[in-house]
Amino acid sequence: MWFKNLRIYRLTQPFEHSPEQLHDLLAPFEFQPCGKLDPQRGGWVPPLGRHGSEFVHAANGYIMVAFKQEEKILPSAVVKDHLEQKVAEISEQEARHVSRKERETLKDEIIFTLLPKAFTKSNICFAYIDTNEKLLVVNASSAKRAEDLMAALREAVGSFPCVPLNPTQPPPSVMTSWLRDNTISAGLELGEECELTAPKDGRIIRCKNQDLTADEVLSHINTGMVVNKIAVIWKEGVQLIIDDQFAFKRLKFEEIIQEKAQSSNADSMAEEFDQEFAIMTVELSQMIKDLVKAFGGIETLDTSD
Repeated sequence: MWFKNLRIYRLTQPFEHSPEQLHDLLAPFEFQPCGKLDPQRGGWVPPLGRHGSEFVHAANGYIMVAFKQEEKILPSAVVKDHLEQKVAEISEQEARHVSRKERETLKDEIIFTLLPKAFTKSNICFAYIDTNEKLLVVNASSAKRAEDLMAALREAVGSFPCVPLNPTQPPPSVMTSWLRDNTISAGLELGEECELTAPKDGRIIRCKNQDLTADEVLSHINTGMVVNKIAVIWKEGVQLIIDDQFAFKRLKFEEIIQEKAQSSNADSMAEEFDQEFAIMTVELSQMIKDLVKAFGGIETLDTSD
């Protein structure tokens, strides 16, 4: 259950619902599979999966939720083939041209016919609310997936005001200075991967398995390229990629952290989940604080409105 990607949002108001209250609010929006004609559906599932029945899992001020989405797989090429075949039949049988408007109507009819036969794919997006620091931490690599979860939270809770967690200093500026000046904040060390972009022409250079302090990397920066992704290691415990949106990707928790969760033998999957969740949230909370500090602190919210 270790998170692999982090998109972090600041709650602009304290989260005042207890775990029990949040469970009751999410229950009416429990996940239901797609019906025959549903292109997609989303709803809440227990974070513990088949080992649990509650729609939340809470520990020490952290409340985890899990949002499941299911969608029908209907490749555009399949729809196009059926459409071209139908248009050809009409043109041949009725000796006339099929207009663009009629093609759109035919396309809708074809999708309506094919949906009940389509396969489905699903994914579960996990997130937790840090009630102490007023944060929402979403295990999502894409902003859209995180936004879908937040939209579902707002629908269930009624209001969930939050904004992206943005640092005071622009991430590309800070990350570029780490390489240009050969300095990095305490508790962090450079990994072996980065992505450089040229603001003027959009040129991209990707470095992997490379010493980021090497002259060849610095030479690109001296030509005006900036870092928009970089690999770092936090306190020898978590490897991650930081990008220009201050999103964290490809997290890898080292044994030094995972062993903390395994120090007491769990008697069930629920206990194992609980131990991992407790350790992960504590470690991530401190890591987020350290990374925010490394980027100059948190951007001040505009309250003029």
